[in-house]
Amino acid sequence: MTSFRKRIPKLGSLFVAAMVVAGLRPAAIGQDAKAQEQSPTPEAIQFFESKIRPVLVDQCYRCHSNDGLGTRGGLAVDSRDALLAGGESGPAVVPGDLQESVLWKAINYEELKMPPKGRLPKEVLADFKKWIEMGAPDPRVATAAIVRSQVTAEDIAKGKEFWSFKAPVKPVVEEDSTNWAKTDIDRLVAVKHREQELQPAADADANTLLRRLCFDLIGLPPTVEEAEAFEVNYKKDPNGAVANIVDRLLEKPQFGERWGRYWLDVARYAESTGKEVDMTFPNAWRYRDYVIDSFNRDKPYDQFIREQIAGDLLPAKEDRTWAEQLVATGFLAIGPKALIEQNPRQFRADLIDEQIDTTTRVILGMSVACARCHDHKFDPIPQTDYYAMAGIFQSTETFFGGTRSQRNRQPSNQIILPIDDPNPGVKSMSSSEVASLKKQLQEREAEYVEARRAQRQPNGDAKKGFLSLAVLDQAISHLQNQIHSVDEKGKPLSFCMGVQDSERIRNATVLVRGEIDQPAQEVDRGFVQVLSNGTANFGKKSSGRLELAKWLTDRNNPLTARVMVNRVWQHLFGNGIVREPENFGVSGPAPSNPELLDYLAVQFMEKKWSVKSLVREIVNSRTYRLSSQFDSHRFEADPDNLYVARGNPRRLDAEAIRDSILAISGQLDLKRPKASLIASYGTTLLGPNGPPVPLSALQSLGEMAKSGRLEKGKVPSLSALQDLRNLRPSGANPFDASVYYRSVYLPIARNTLPRSLDVFDFAEPSLVVGLREESNTADQALYMLNNPFILEQSEAIARRLIKMADSPAERINKAFLMIYGRAPTSSELRASQEYIRKMSSTPTSRPREERGFAMLSQFCQALLSSAEFRYVN
Repeated sequence: MTSFRKRIPKLGSLFVAAMVVAGLRPAAIGQDAKAQEQSPTPEAIQFFESKIRPVLVDQCYRCHSNDGLGTRGGLAVDSRDALLAGGESGPAVVPGDLQESVLWKAINYEELKMPPKGRLPKEVLADFKKWIEMGAPDPRVATAAIVRSQVTAEDIAKGKEFWSFKAPVKPVVEEDSTNWAKTDIDRLVAVKHREQELQPAADADANTLLRRLCFDLIGLPPTVEEAEAFEVNYKKDPNGAVANIVDRLLEKPQFGERWGRYWLDVARYAESTGKEVDMTFPNAWRYRDYVIDSFNRDKPYDQFIREQIAGDLLPAKEDRTWAEQLVATGFLAIGPKALIEQNPRQFRADLIDEQIDTTTRVILGMSVACARCHDHKFDPIPQTDYYAMAGIFQSTETFFGGTRSQRNRQPSNQIILPIDDPNPGVKSMSSSEVASLKKQLQEREAEYVEARRAQRQPNGDAKKGFLSLAVLDQAISHLQNQIHSVDEKGKPLSFCMGVQDSERIRNATVLVRGEIDQPAQEVDRGFVQVLSNGTANFGKKSSGRLELAKWLTDRNNPLTARVMVNRVWQHLFGNGIVREPENFGVSGPAPSNPELLDYLAVQFMEKKWSVKSLVREIVNSRTYRLSSQFDSHRFEADPDNLYVARGNPRRLDAEAIRDSILAISGQLDLKRPKASLIASYGTTLLGPNGPPVPLSALQSLGEMAKSGRLEKGKVPSLSALQDLRNLRPSGANPFDASVYYRSVYLPIARNTLPRSLDVFDFAEPSLVVGLREESNTADQALYMLNNPFILEQSEAIARRLIKMADSPAERINKAFLMIYGRAPTSSELRASQEYIRKMSSTPTSRPREERGFAMLSQFCQALLSSAEFRYVN
């Protein structure tokens, strides 16, 4: 099959975007859009000034202008651009098209009723009809200000000499005369040891090194059998033993789950919007699985980046590849969203800002978004560079889903995948069932319009009206989700989040101080000048995302490879060569070993951007094996271990703690679950404890409101009713349900995290998190002491020990091997035996066998609660 391209057109539906056949390309700008960009004739201007502008000023400016009471519904009518952009209900005026113009419908009292005090005279309506049909001529085009940057061409040229803005060059590697070094990495590290007069620590023992390797590469502890075999092999041939176990670990599917989670941290992965209204992303799990699979397949990192920035614009030979590339663009769609924002222009500007910030911080290790409102404070990045990139994303449509409701003012389409892989729980329907749902939707929508009309009456009951609207609003959303989850024949559809080029390709205008109502000059689309050679050349029919993706992954880009190898080094050593992984700019710390950083970056590119090859080279170095045993002289000489003369003790992250406990208990399910718990909810509002607001709860309140059975003193306050999250039943967080698959597959809602992750410093899912916080708190200790999951798993470990060994000493030995990866010392064995004997002999009414099991499970819980379990040395 030949290569092809597909794209998703923007449709009128609030939820679904349809897939078109291969090769179909829409017109960049329709005839109406072309007409509106032509200069109006003097006669047309005279018509507007005499017939249209006075009405707008008299009837609309008070509520819909920047000089009045605000821009209600996100709509301003005091400029041509504002009219064309419209508000939350869509474009106020579409030149030449009455039916698509919200303003025309509103002044005719269709759905909206404007002005609210009464209908306009028939002759005025006729004038507006004529004006829209003639192309809506409007001379009110603001004279653009000119934002002049303080960053000069000389500043940019000088800035290119900064270390991180120059392309990496592979250094000459000197031999190490001490025979300590085994690899080029060791030799480059040894240079710093000599310069700083440091003596490297001894190698870690076999058990410590194996535990370190297993947690770093797959996030799970070694089995007892693995530990025993590795110890024997390490004594015979340390290098061979390490190489063999590394190769085996890299081929396990758990590698992608471990390293994919690192990427999800920086990609701000979550399954809900967060912010004021936490709406679900029921198809976010597809991006999660894409990331995990990419690491397992060792997809070249440059390809990985290109797919996430411009996968929809890359060629694909088959539908499955095409679907994967569409899912990859979820990187740009999956960020937090302020869905309650009424002004679509503000929402759009903030969305673009979030995309620029994420793209540049994650891939380039610096934030270009700092230049949204002014020139970058530290780096030679003028404000115009930000808007050069903004034009690329402004020419891109973002599809994240949702249906319009009182709480969701900014819904979008989703992308239909060219494969048959619907979410779990979506059932097939007959054509008659689909028709019935559509009829119900029409009825509910009519009831909603009537309820709004009744609420506005002078004698209307605000609380009753609100309750009725809340019930109908949720019912409408529920019906829309059901209807749009299937095609016209009732077959379930498969969706993903992602991006597509917009039908209207256009440059961005600089915004004075970043304010949407203060536009300045237009800026050609482009890249960050200090990181570029020459100017970008974009076509008029493409956004420029493909060019952006290629520029980001070009061998001459000075940052992309450096930033990624620094992230890999950080995950393996606890700290990066550059200590702030998202700050490679002037204000960030310099690399502790610039030659090593450049060596790894160039080597990474030479080995076809293979992450597995990079990991393999690092963990096979002798530097990786260094013991973390404390030595006062070494600590005083280099307290922050900048020059890696010793290992860094590191606390296990939240996922590794939970997964390890399950692995030790024998209950870990290594099979990937289908989709996610949140996917089963569909598109809906989440409450503070996770699950969606039940429609039944709202319906019962609504029925009480209609029947007048709301008793005084029992009616929730209006402010509480307006926050629908307060209408959910209380109870335990269902995201902490007893499931035994790996933690990377647990549901991640931005406002509600599983307790097992949240308590151990899980990455804030609304932010780019390249380096997680690491704390030791009383909250963590209480979790290990009282949480039902810990109690359950301690008992499971005890049952496993009873099956594995008969004597208390053997059980203790196995417990230490499973939990710590080592055998107990003689003093630990004696103390453990004494503890179990003493606790088992304590007088109690419980049978002896039951009492013994309880003491063994408590012993296991004590081992799990210790610092040695939570730390890798």
